[in-house]
Amino acid sequence: MKKLFTALILVLLGAFAVTQALAQTTTQRDTDSFEARFEAAWTLVDQRYWNLDDRPVDWDEVYDTYRPRALGADDKEAFYDVLAEMYEEIDDQHSVFVSPSRAAEIRDEYGDLPCIPALLQSGTTDNPDIFDDPLLKRNDSQLIGKVRYQMVGDTVGYLRVPDLASAGMAGDIRAAVRQLDHSDALILDLRGNPGGRLVTMMQAAGIFTDGFLWRTVTNWTLPLPYPAIGATATELPLVVLIDGDVNSAAEGLAGALQARARATLVGETTAGNVEAVMPFCLRDGSQAWIATGVLAPISGPTWEGRGVVPDIETTSENALAAALAYLKQNRP
Repeated sequence: MKKLFTALILVLLGAFAVTQALAQTTTQRDTDSFEARFEAAWTLVDQRYWNLDDRPVDWDEVYDTYRPRALGADDKEAFYDVLAEMYEEIDDQHSVFVSPSRAAEIRDEYGDLPCIPALLQSGTTDNPDIFDDPLLKRNDSQLIGKVRYQMVGDTVGYLRVPDLASAGMAGDIRAAVRQLDHSDALILDLRGNPGGRLVTMMQAAGIFTDGFLWRTVTNWTLPLPYPAIGATATELPLVVLIDGDVNSAAEGLAGALQARARATLVGETTAGNVEAVMPFCLRDGSQAWIATGVLAPISGPTWEGRGVVPDIETTSENALAAALAYLKQNRP
């Protein structure tokens, strides 16, 4: 196993070196030039997007349309606005061009996001605790970071994970699980979770199980396997709550726990939006977040376009009640 894990690390490092080399070559030219920066942003999509031919856009036509606008921009902010608009043409809810100022805001909110694979819906990740379920007593809940946890009844531990992007999220989930270790079962609430970092997904899965759980499928390298990371912290029966607003890495977490038969999923089919994003960091401080592949279980079809299907289907609002009923009927 140690040799296999070492080989995996070497594969990942090799793939990372390839992507870094591409980003480096595309930014070696005069990066003070709008033309050089435009060519870099356009070429990264052209060469690294995982299925550009299947998108409802002609990327060559995009080049012809946006190049004159970019080169004619009045200032840097206007230039970056053009690049951001160009990436919106991909229309995949993942790929996005991030200006240097926006990249700084992301670092302030979520910590450093190095140029490694990540899964994150390109829309907002400001995901408040939107569920005010009468089964949850606010006065009984506690927070570790952004993870809310409490007992539901006398025997079931509940923890809500709002995203997988915030700095320290996996550690906060692990800490909350430790606080609930006197429970008979756990409910992991991922409803509304927009996703986050690939490594956080792997670390979160490692709290509940082990082994190789996922692979990424690309058009530029062999499928890359990914393991759960960290020592398993609990073997308690686990139910995961999902709905149609669960995206990306959160789908990958739920789907992997289901595929491993580690958890029972309750709620609605997830978004089916599991493109793996590679952030390419450019020399001017901007970033090109590009969907370079899709996430799939270690064996079987990808969840992209079809979502993770719950074991027990019910409305999002009724998911917690349904989970509690399931656990009551299936006590160990």
